[in-house]
Amino acid sequence: MCGRFVQHADPEIYASRYAAELDADGLGDWHPSYNMAPTRPVLAIRAGNDGGRELTALRWGLIPSWSKGPDSRYSMINARAETVASKPAYRSAFKRRRCVIPAEGFYEWQSPAGGAQQQKGKPKQPFFIHRQDKAPVLLAGLWEYWRPEDGDPVRSCTIIVTDANSAVAGIHERMPVVLDASAMDSWLDPQNADTDALQALLRPAPAEDWAAQPVSRRVNSPANDDAGLLAALEDGDNQAGDQADGR
Repeated sequence: MCGRFVQHADPEIYASRYAAELDADGLGDWHPSYNMAPTRPVLAIRAGNDGGRELTALRWGLIPSWSKGPDSRYSMINARAETVASKPAYRSAFKRRRCVIPAEGFYEWQSPAGGAQQQKGKPKQPFFIHRQDKAPVLLAGLWEYWRPEDGDPVRSCTIIVTDANSAVAGIHERMPVVLDASAMDSWLDPQNADTDALQALLRPAPAEDWAAQPVSRRVNSPANDDAGLLAALEDGDNQAGDQADGR
């Protein structure tokens, strides 16, 4: 799964890099984050009304249009690539409301080595996973529009995950789908109904492009949100984060 990621660039930088129109009024409470957590507003690029691309903010944790509202039992921050076209919660969005989430990388947690007895009481080790060239990436996602009986409508999103590539598999068995920029038009086009072609995009990113470095367990707490979270782990680190191990 993908439960935390990094999105710290200025929205105008993302908009310029990916030729998107900035929806300044739609950014709401979004702010740059080195530890983006579920339910927060995240920047996403989707098809605009004029046929171009629009950069806006969406709540991370998809709320299906037919649901009664957010359900804490099912955060829906991730959708599995294998079933995203068929599961009721995602299939409508997969057909018409696809998006991409720009990011500088994501976090994943590695379980301690050894059997259950050896693992007992040992915290998981977080890793910051990113492109070796440090370039931002595009995480494949879906978005939805939910209108409550009273109050303002909510625009939300989920990140699609697939099998991990060999650079990530030693840490976790899943990773976000990372789209090449050349696939954006096809992915974002709401008129594109070629399910087979869309599914073909939902594959692991090439392993040779990726790096993973252990980082401080301070990242376990969403309250910690600073550039120091990206620093490679050094001997003696991680003690402060042990108390707030949310993974």
